[in-house]
Amino acid sequence: MKRIVILRCLGSNNVCTGAACLKAFNKKTGAFARYGEEPLELEAYWSCNGCGDCRFEHQAGIEEKLERIIGLKPDAVHVGVCVKQRTQDGQVVTCKTIEEICERLEAAGLTIVEGTH
Repeated sequence: MKRIVILRCLGSNNVCTGAACLKAFNKKTGAFARYGEEPLELEAYWSCNGCGDCRFEHQAGIEEKLERIIGLKPDAVHVGVCVKQRTQDGQVVTCKTIEEICERLEAAGLTIVEGTH
């Protein structure tokens, strides 16, 4: 059984219910198709603590979140499509906050997978 964690953008809470990520997880479509018939278990569905105008007041909590996720030792951390941002010149880039989180998780030995649905 593969143990999976999904990381999403805090700002996506404005428009996202998480339904598309969870549907893809449950039906093994999108980025979850890679697991084929292997059983999956969702260990955590979490968000960053935000950036820019959308951020939690107490940013220190992200450290606790990171330690908890690392302690779960999931087989993969899937990063939601919501972490991509379009720049003024039309390029699609990953949020810097999410990049930093992923770097920390990778440094702890966790596998990062881009995408959910």
